[in-house]
Amino acid sequence: MQKRAEIKVYGRVQKAGFRDFIDEIAFNLNLNGYVKNLDDGTVQVVCEGEEAAISELLQKINVTQYPIRVENIEVTCKEPTGEYGTFELIRDEDLTTATYERMDVAARYIREMNSNLCQKMDSIGGKIDGLGGKMDSLGGKMDSLGGKIDFLGGKIDVLGGKIDSLGGKIDVFGGKVDSFGGKIDVLGNKIDLARVEITSEIRISRESLRSHLDERISVIERELALIRAKVVT
Repeated sequence: MQKRAEIKVYGRVQKAGFRDFIDEIAFNLNLNGYVKNLDDGTVQVVCEGEEAAISELLQKINVTQYPIRVENIEVTCKEPTGEYGTFELIRDEDLTTATYERMDVAARYIREMNSNLCQKMDSIGGKIDGLGGKMDSLGGKMDSLGGKIDFLGGKIDVLGGKIDSLGGKIDVFGGKVDSFGGKIDVLGNKIDLARVEITSEIRISRESLRSHLDERISVIERELALIRAKVVT
């Protein structure tokens, strides 16, 4: 809803860059009207626009920010006339006063920039401190991890020593197995040799027995033939 507000501001509001401050706020809120100094030391604002925008203007100009100190604000609301096409800062004082006020405005902007910069620097410093803390924490974790790796390395070294020792024992055992295998081979050779010798002896014995039996049978056959001949005659 469109409204018109006639505002009078009391306090340390002249020669402090207050009108420039109001002009900037009114511009950002899309309000039309004007702001000017009055002879009684107050600042007058007449503005038209959305009711919410006018309420926001009243909140933002009620400040105590060096060199401005607002002590009281009087507001009269009316129906808008539509007579203003923009918002205007009216300067009716002499050139020297206007120059000093512009210098005050410049000083205020510089202070605001410095304040904002300091806040950002503080924020960055806080983030850097936070990052430093995280880096310290990470460093501690890396140290802990390094300790665990060293401990694990020690265990691996011990395990390696045990494996080397076990390998030595396996080598010794392998040597014994090889030696035992050699002995088994020697025993096998001896068994084979004995088997050959026994087989040879058995064969010789069989041949001798056969020859002896053949000889005995021949003798018996001859004797039987002699006996048969005698019986017949």
